Order: sequence, then C-alpha cells, then structure tokens
Amino acid sequence: MPTVFEMWNGDDWEVHVLRLLHDRHGPTNVQKVPARHKGDCGIDAYCLSERAVYQCYAVEEPCTVASRAEKQRDKITTDINKLINPAKGAATLFKEHPIKRWILVAPLHDSQDVNRHAIRKQAEVRALGSAHIDPNFEILIHDRDDFDEESYARRAQQRAKIKAMARAASDADVVALQAGSSDLIANLRRKLKKRLRPDEPLEDAADLAMREYITTQNALDDLRVLAPEPYETIVALTNQRLRRLRMVGSRSGQTPGETLEAEIELFIAGLRERLPTLDPETVEQLAMGTISEWLMLCPLDFH
Repeated sequence: MPTVFEMWNGDDWEVHVLRLLHDRHGPTNVQKVPARHKGDCGIDAYCLSERAVYQCYAVEEPCTVASRAEKQRDKITTDINKLINPAKGAATLFKEHPIKRWILVAPLHDSQDVNRHAIRKQAEVRALGSAHIDPNFEILIHDRDDFDEESYARRAQQRAKIKAMARAASDADVVALQAGSSDLIANLRRKLKKRLRPDEPLEDAADLAMREYITTQNALDDLRVLAPEPYETIVALTNQRLRRLRMVGSRSGQTPGETLEAEIELFIAGLRERLPTLDPETVEQLAMGTISEWLMLCPLDFH
C-alpha cells in the first residue's frame, strides 16, 4: 500500500502537536516556547514533570524516504546544537530540571538512519556533562503513530482546512505556456478583451489569467498526491460544470463581467458544498484557475 502523506506546513504542525501534547501530558503540564523574542533554543514545547522537551518539524511533502531522513537528521543536528549552547537559553530554563528527553515530532518517521543519527548525537550531548542535561539524556523521534489514535483523530479535526501548497507561476512558466499554447492564449485574449474597459491593459489581464491557470495546475498536482479523495471530488465537480457549459452555455442577458463573476461564484459554491474542509484560499485559487482554463479552451464565452 502506498504511503499517504499528510499535508502540513510548519506552523500548522506545531499547533497540532501542541494540542496532542496537551492530551498526552495534560494542558497545565505543557509549556510552549515562543521563538519570536530572544530566539529559540531548539525547543517548541516542554513538560517539566516528565523533563521532556519537544521540537516540531514537518518537511514539505511529497518527499522521498532518503530526502526526508536527511532533512530530519539535519534538523536534529541544528536544534541539538541550540539546546547545548549556553547562549540560547535552555541552560537557564532547565537549570533546576535537567532534560531527560529531547523529542523530534514529525508527521512521518520512516528511516532507521534518523535513529542512528539520534543515538550518535545523544552520546555527544551526554559527554558534555552540561548541568541542564540529565546524564541519561535521550534523543527520540515521534510521529503520529506514537500518539493515542483517538487523540490524534480528534485533534486532526481541529487543524487548518485542507490547503494546497501550490507553487506560484513564474515568469518562465508563463512564457512556456504562451509558446506551447498560442491558439489557447489567443482565445483567452479575445474573450478578456470583451470584458475590459478601454483603459484596462489587455496584456495585464491575460498575464494574470495565465498565472492563475498555472498556479491552479500546481495546486491540483499537490492535491492529487497529498489528498487524493478531495482531488477526485474536485475533478468530478469540474467535469460536471464543464459538461453543463458545453451543453447549455453561460446565462444570456449578462455582460461579460457578470458572466465571468457568475461562473466563478457557481464553481466556488459547488466546491464549498462538496468539500467544506477545503481551505478558502485554495477554493478561490481553484475557481480562478479553472475559469481561466475554460476561457482558453472555449467552453466559456461571452455573448
């Protein structure tokens, strides 16, 4: 069975882990460590009663096992160096409660190389004999399987909505699209010209539409790998709306601007109804890029 990757950015993962730690240790036993002021010390949260400290880390997925392991090893090295650095603050925080365990919390841990690296770094830290580090100090790696299943499922419902980590269109992407799809871009310009005022630059509008289309394709590529079921729902809705446009066309009696706005709103409403957990920004992106595609392919036209 292929690995199912969860889509996290660093901030969302840190919030999620903090909630899991509240369930693990009790909310009054967990202290968050802000990094904004005075910098961080290789710690995102800690539990003094257990003398355990936690560092959250989510790599950008999809990622190969080897690449994920390399990034996790590098994260351990970087943050353990902060932990043992007297100038970074951990020595003061844990002067009276020497740290027994430093735990890297990641969405997925699937390489023994990371374990071996952790053991090597663990031995290095023990050898220093720092006052704020317990003589039997350990470095561990936890992922979702190390948390209570019910807790993880309940806390996952509170996470940010499904969001595509789409790469924005570059200038090179736009040039490539124009070179490879000149007829489609000509369609796009012809239709956009109908809805623009004389003082609105056509090329600016065409450039924006092409960028929306490219960024949406990148978003769909992300969703196909990271959230296959929502992706299939999006494809089904897109095909349904596309069939309707081809058979019925857009509403008559509307200006080009009204037609465009109506189609965008109908597409957004369909996405929100079928995928209420989809992030609003992702919904907007998918709608704008899909409409841009329809303008190029001709199912959407202005009368």
